[in-house]
Amino acid sequence: MANPSISFKWSGQALKDIERNTLLGMFDMAQDIRTQARLNAPYLTGALSNSIRVEEDGFVVYIKAGGTVAQSTRGPKRIDYAQKREDGPNRDPATEHYMRNAMQSTMSGDFMKKYFGGITK
Repeated sequence: MANPSISFKWSGQALKDIERNTLLGMFDMAQDIRTQARLNAPYLTGALSNSIRVEEDGFVVYIKAGGTVAQSTRGPKRIDYAQKREDGPNRDPATEHYMRNAMQSTMSGDFMKKYFGGITK
């Protein structure tokens, strides 16, 4: 007597949909982390907050702060203090770990359902 078995095969389109929806979920989550990090960041001139951005490279999504950023009237500006402001100490201790805290608050609760609940839609 043969053992019962079940098999399935993903279609090419189903795999493309899963990949697309996973990337969209990652990008949506990164945008929310960026928004929260901008709210958390120390704010004197707004340069640090404005330097926080989302970048993607294939299947990797980055939320970056600092570096060289565009300045509207004076050309590019270098924001070298993003890491120092992340690590602290800052004048306002509530702004320390602005990126880490943004990630933790965004990924609290049922973030998997919020960002990745539609992967197999």
